[in-house]
Amino acid sequence: MHRLLRPRNLSLSFAALALAAASLATTAVFQAPGPGIDLSPIGNADQAIEILQGSQNILWSSLSGSVVSYRVEGWPVSIDHNDLAGGLVIERPENGSAGVIGVAEKPRSLSFEIDG
Repeated sequence: MHRLLRPRNLSLSFAALALAAASLATTAVFQAPGPGIDLSPIGNADQAIEILQGSQNILWSSLSGSVVSYRVEGWPVSIDHNDLAGGLVIERPENGSAGVIGVAEKPRSLSFEIDG
């Protein structure tokens, strides 16, 4: 006799699979202590991603998997007494193993989502 799967069992199976897939992703974060200062790794970020910083480019190379996306956050600024948030860029790189990020000024933070 065949046993039919109930929709609830399928939902639980799907949720467990989604949770397992999400747990394989890693985030590597680099942060600068102040404007114009180079980024420093938070935790073990430098073991997952290697970065080389220039004045207008950041070269990155993944050491632990494919980079799915990266996020660059700039420093907040004030113009004519108006406080503006810093720039924000979120990209999905074509090549998940290495790339170049163009920046106008040294960013506040840079984080990478890595598929492990």
